Amino acid sequence: MAKLKFNADYMGPEYIFEKKDVFIGRSPENDITIPDYRIFTTLPLTIQNARYRTLRHVSRRHAVIQFIDGKYYIIDTGNDGKGSSHGTFINNERIMPGVRCELKNGDRIRFAEVECLFSDE
Repeated sequence: MAKLKFNADYMGPEYIFEKKDVFIGRSPENDITIPDYRIFTTLPLTIQNARYRTLRHVSRRHAVIQFIDGKYYIIDTGNDGKGSSHGTFINNERIMPGVRCELKNGDRIRFAEVECLFSDE
């Protein structure tokens, strides 16, 4: 079972993949939103305002994680399919927009400045 694990006060501890394509970004239409609005809106406004600087760099539709032939891949899509402005990173290396990159258990993924851990156990 694959999932993303976050360590941030505006995100849940983990998000289990329930679909073959998992969309990630700021917009509520995504499968995983950054921030998780169910949590973020319960935080005091002072904390919301302090986190805004980091979170605003996550694109409305930042990336997609796909399950294909038994493996997980990530693609930096951005809002228009041409890649996000502030990048998607695997283990601190920026991936090329629109290019499918395989994920491995324990990979650190960063969406702009927001980091999480990919787990496939």
